[in-house]
Amino acid sequence: MKLLQLIYSVYALLMFTLVFLLYSPFLLLGIWFKKFTMTALWFHHIIARSFFISIFMPYNIHYHEKIDLKKQYVVIANHFSFIDIPAFVAINIPMKLIGKLAVSNIPLLGYIFKNLHIYVDRVDKESRKKTYLESYNLVNQGFNIGIFPEGGIKAEKVPIMAPFKDGAFAIALKKQIPILPVSLPDTYKIMKGSFFLSWHKCNIICHEPISPKGYSLENMEQFKQKCYDILNSELRKNFSIN
Repeated sequence: MKLLQLIYSVYALLMFTLVFLLYSPFLLLGIWFKKFTMTALWFHHIIARSFFISIFMPYNIHYHEKIDLKKQYVVIANHFSFIDIPAFVAINIPMKLIGKLAVSNIPLLGYIFKNLHIYVDRVDKESRKKTYLESYNLVNQGFNIGIFPEGGIKAEKVPIMAPFKDGAFAIALKKQIPILPVSLPDTYKIMKGSFFLSWHKCNIICHEPISPKGYSLENMEQFKQKCYDILNSELRKNFSIN
């Protein structure tokens, strides 16, 4: 069984590399020519879905009926696994992602992320401030923002999420755009470490958007908790540790 898992994991890594290289010219166009930036962001969900198909991983994306794909959102999701990233961007919402500085060190992928998205050094106060300002500017330009509010893979006991950082909620409140919570209940079952994958259907659940109306920076903790509770409820309902 371990041998089959190893073979499948190596195959998945090769397929991700091939799929990414195949579509990378479209991403590079979005960096070099600003008029193609939104198109490049749309290609993220094509890449993600192509990857899942290439490794024979069934996926299902459920959208709440109140989601308007033409509106702007700050999109958030739980983060238990590296496979969260393709699952997150598989949804039909192009978004500028906020990610860790370490991503920028990966050849080609790092170059694309650094120039197409927003990277932050979470221990550097000035870097965090710059990220906020850049995010506000991108929202003004009409972009959605995507972020894992736990600030990384930090959960001590899945499916209990780590406490949320302020970033996503500060952006939503400052720019008065809704939070769109996305539950990824199956990704940890697919990938529990940094390499080995197991075959499992990947459900992606986009919940009802949460309006920032009635909230401010003064009561942001209540806003955060409301979003946390929505994801937490779905994860507890759908998740079981094998």
